[in-house]
Amino acid sequence: MIVNKYSHFQTLIPEQFVGVGIRRTYSYTTKLLKEELYEKRIEYWGIYYKSFQYQKQKLNLNHHVGILSDKLLKNKMKVKFLLQFFSAQSLIILANADLKLINNSLQQIYNSQGKQFDVPIFMINEPQYFPTVKFCDTNIIQNFNEDEFEVILRSSRLLNDISIQIQSKDSVVVLKQKVKEIVKVEKCRLFVNGKELQDHHQIGNYSISYGTIIQAFM
Repeated sequence: MIVNKYSHFQTLIPEQFVGVGIRRTYSYTTKLLKEELYEKRIEYWGIYYKSFQYQKQKLNLNHHVGILSDKLLKNKMKVKFLLQFFSAQSLIILANADLKLINNSLQQIYNSQGKQFDVPIFMINEPQYFPTVKFCDTNIIQNFNEDEFEVILRSSRLLNDISIQIQSKDSVVVLKQKVKEIVKVEKCRLFVNGKELQDHHQIGNYSISYGTIIQAFM
């Protein structure tokens, strides 16, 4: 089972599997570069993600078994430690952490209180391959005419839409700066038709023209 929040950047491959034992999952491909996927792992735990190899070299398994039996340790942290070891070691940790598997898979784990933890496949196994170009850099307009026009800024924080004058050669950073100066905010994210505008792109890289509505989240 894939956690919905992370399902959009990975695609399962039917009838193909990777991993062994309790780490066996469907094979999958991803839209993310290697470093981007690892950032998602950091995001998933909400704390700094350390590679499996580093953990095995620096930390002692028996030490973890003792820690995981501590009732004060949060269940999500127990699951995090669990994913850092191979199947045989994971079974020891499961027993000591009072965690059980559903369908003999690390993708679904529950504790003694019956609370279920869904672990995304990308946290358990690597994809078949990593792309060489960032997903956000695909399907953008490479050749565009230099032009100046007005766009419409819309946000739930604004009582009314705001018109902003920009040039197609302007970077997204320039547009964000204008937004922050007008609305008096420190940070903002901009979207066009559901696609987030990336700082390193120019306005002309997107389908933006006179009257385009740009949604701002601040």
